Amino acid sequence: MRTRDIECNLCGYQYDPDQHLACQACPLHSDCNLVCCPACGYQTVNHRRSFLVRLASYLQMLKPSSNFASETKEGITLANVPPGSQAELVGFSDTFPADRKAYLQSYGLVLNHQVRVVQHKPVTIIRLDNIELALENSLAKGIMVLLLPDERPNGTKFDSK
Repeated sequence: MRTRDIECNLCGYQYDPDQHLACQACPLHSDCNLVCCPACGYQTVNHRRSFLVRLASYLQMLKPSSNFASETKEGITLANVPPGSQAELVGFSDTFPADRKAYLQSYGLVLNHQVRVVQHKPVTIIRLDNIELALENSLAKGIMVLLLPDERPNGTKFDSK
């Protein structure tokens, strides 16, 4: 993957947003921070053009990092939460990309916020408030959560051990 390519969170297609013909024909192209996947049409923020993502990345570099895995009881990641279960975000791994972190935070995925996992395949889909987000599975492995006590869809309690 080239450094200019974006990978679609929905279908996994890799593309260069500057070469997308549909966006170049749009009258809002010069001021728009959105890009559509040419394969599936999924619309996402172009993190290279968004001022807020760049600002958050810069601020994240200034902030000292901490190891959130040691703060959680068992170091559970979003990828380990079974579908249908609810979890609370407690942090991001040290290797989590700052631009992706800012992107997710702009959608409301912030510390101490509760999310419900909908599915893990082909991508991890989470529901927070009235929004559903599709996350690459590699990103879900970098989001540290605390599993909340609730019943799984089949009626059995989830044992995190």
